[in-house]
Amino acid sequence: MAETLTVILERPTVRWAILLAASFLLLFAQARHARLHGDALMYAGEARLIADSGEYATLRFGQELNHHGPLLFWLTAIAIKIFGPTPLAATFFSRLFGMGCIVLTVWLGSYFFDDNAGWLAAIALMTCYTFLRSATTLRMDSALTFGVLLAMVGYFRGEKSWGPPLFYGGIAVGVLAKSLPGFLPLFLAPFHALLAGNLELPWKRQARRWLCWSPLLLLPLAWWGYLAVQYGGEVFSIYLQDFLSPDGQPAGIRQVYRFFDVYIFGFGKKYLPWTFFTMIGLWTTLRVALDSQRKRRERADTALLLGWIITVLIAGGLKPSQYQHYLMPALPAIAVVTAAVIVQMLKNRIPAWLSGGVAVLSVAGALILAYFPVANGAGNSQKYLVMAEVINHRLSPEAPVPILTLRTTSDNHAFLLTGETGKCRFFFGREAQGLTIADAKEEIRHGHQIIIVPARSYKNLANELHLATLMETDDWVLAESGSI
Repeated sequence: MAETLTVILERPTVRWAILLAASFLLLFAQARHARLHGDALMYAGEARLIADSGEYATLRFGQELNHHGPLLFWLTAIAIKIFGPTPLAATFFSRLFGMGCIVLTVWLGSYFFDDNAGWLAAIALMTCYTFLRSATTLRMDSALTFGVLLAMVGYFRGEKSWGPPLFYGGIAVGVLAKSLPGFLPLFLAPFHALLAGNLELPWKRQARRWLCWSPLLLLPLAWWGYLAVQYGGEVFSIYLQDFLSPDGQPAGIRQVYRFFDVYIFGFGKKYLPWTFFTMIGLWTTLRVALDSQRKRRERADTALLLGWIITVLIAGGLKPSQYQHYLMPALPAIAVVTAAVIVQMLKNRIPAWLSGGVAVLSVAGALILAYFPVANGAGNSQKYLVMAEVINHRLSPEAPVPILTLRTTSDNHAFLLTGETGKCRFFFGREAQGLTIADAKEEIRHGHQIIIVPARSYKNLANELHLATLMETDDWVLAESGSI
């Protein structure tokens, strides 16, 4: 029995099934109850506006022109039309692109080393906190990474008729997902071709075929051309401002410290237990790339992996605001480097206990999710949908949602965070109207009305403003005002 089970678990088809099941569980578990935070709420609110208005060519956050690519907004708007304004709709395509990243990482590892390295690289990728955190919320990083991987698959299969169009198509996906970082394959592919000795004159017929497909690059550039026609240079100035914005982070030598703290030390801690093998893999890869006794193609492949990782690190470090999710396009290459070392230690095979362990953990995780309640606070999204029904019943269709806030601007006007306005747009399909305490008192004097109050301040404010609770979540309380 044990021998039969071992044979089954070592079959490539079974390992693929285990991998897909485990990755689906990790990426889509409790997707209906996911919590959206910060920028994800702002993006979700914009997608809801697109879905409701049908204006797919106008992307603005209030008066700020969207400087990101439109792809995730368009796809999320479609998902909202299908699933409604739920967290599943908001994160569906980010999660789907994450699945695509896992599948293409298997291919990448198999191409550079073997099928075992590809399978283990996918395991290392999907258990990486940075990858999971970015792929399970509404961010552009998983779509960007998928586009980069798709383009590199097209490059490495350039001898096929579909290779060049896949390469340029992947770049189009990356650029439409997150603008300039999507052009990363345009550096990686020539870099590898130069090291492998494939950039020689006169150009061969295959090289001319690549040039014939290059007009596909105009596809993502057409979007930026459209923005330039519609808004002039505003979108480019906003993009530059965003790139140079320190976002409240330290500058000078402290910025260098933050680079190592975020991308090296911070990522290293979150990448455990793979970090130790990653360090060995990077050192081994560097030695192979510098070894003149190795085959040129082998040296070019290892140099590409190193160049891939270093390029993304440099690009992330150039921004004054540095966040770990900027590493996303490099994570597949890091996973491949990590897996190569482990497979070598395992004598170029994946033992049955490893694939069996992944299968057992997947089944156990599915059972826990099926028979135990969702995490505390995860049902907030359902409460917001019910709250939206109450708001729609009490307010006229075009009326904004009054939100009481203790934050004020320098001239004592109410100030709302982008996440708060995004939450209103996404869950309620309305704009938000910030009210100070003085504003709220003035509004209440004109009669009964509903108002949203921060949950942490509600107990004190309810007595002062004579509020009666209608519904409450972890963050907000929907209340009805009385007379003062």
